[in-house]
Amino acid sequence: MHRLVDADGRIDHVRIAFLLFGVTANQDACYRKLTELGDELLLVFPESMQDMHFDGGAEFGDYAQTLVWKQMPDAATLTRLMDSFAPDAMVMSSWVGDGYRKAMAAQRGRALRILFTSNVWRATPKQWLGRAAHRFYIDPLYDCAYVAGDRSEWFARRLGFSAGDIIRGSQSANVVTFDRGPRGPSELASRRRFLFSGRLVEHKAVPVLAEAYDRYRRTTTGEPWDLSVAGTGPLASVLEGIDGVKLHGFLQPHELSDAMHESSCFILPSILDYYGLVVHESATAGLPLLCSDGVGAVPSLLQDGFNGWTVAAGNVASLASAMERMANLPEERLAAMSEGSRALASRLNPTIWARNLHEEIERRLPV
Repeated sequence: MHRLVDADGRIDHVRIAFLLFGVTANQDACYRKLTELGDELLLVFPESMQDMHFDGGAEFGDYAQTLVWKQMPDAATLTRLMDSFAPDAMVMSSWVGDGYRKAMAAQRGRALRILFTSNVWRATPKQWLGRAAHRFYIDPLYDCAYVAGDRSEWFARRLGFSAGDIIRGSQSANVVTFDRGPRGPSELASRRRFLFSGRLVEHKAVPVLAEAYDRYRRTTTGEPWDLSVAGTGPLASVLEGIDGVKLHGFLQPHELSDAMHESSCFILPSILDYYGLVVHESATAGLPLLCSDGVGAVPSLLQDGFNGWTVAAGNVASLASAMERMANLPEERLAAMSEGSRALASRLNPTIWARNLHEEIERRLPV
């Protein structure tokens, strides 16, 4: 395919097809930045995601071609769509879905095919099988992998992708929504509230959160902080009836930003969270962090003693103790942690995300 290049030999724009299993507000912000670079987008995604009902899904159509489905389109439909769109690159989240896989296979040698993954290596039988069979199941479909952080890069490397096959920085918060500037010491300390945001499911360690907060509240030597919970899911009842807990249900991004700026610390105690974009959102909002070592975003967004602490996943006593430590910090230390979070969060935003992806695709394409 002939591509237009500028005076510096750079490709004028690229056409990117995203085959997705959901689209969120932060992705919308990132995709819009791609179009500001002149790139043309095709977004294929389902009309809803479980327990996550974001407003504005139809608005993606004002800057991108879209196919929104209730049931995944068959391979023939997707192949015709790709032939019509003629992408330079295709990005597929995960490697499941027969229609998506066949559409990727049909573009071999015609488009750069990118596996988007935030998965982490857990040495499960399925992962060992994927590693053993990558030459047959993964290699024919993908030319490179797009990862969120160190842990998902390690997973991709175990599946056979080399260092040169890795595109990093796949997850970015919509910083415009969450960044309201520095938090003053007295303002931050006066909130006296922990915040949890996520689906209320087992792998988010909701029972651990409930037990740890109840223990902290019963044993603290000072006036206890409250706990705000943003999210829905089958384990909501686990948190009901605990003194100091307020359940807000699912919050739209601007509402979640309000909740973050009405809190003093963000908690994510997940048993396993492949990445946890909400950690980037919370850090952007200037919140000190308490996260478990099961959260994939921890290596890049949480430095112990700088902007919070890491606790052992599943350890109630460790989390309760960390809550006590955080609530007893002087306001100057809370403010220093807040600035630490903002500093680490500044490493990535939708503009950086878009420029990086564009350039990583561009340098892999023949002119």
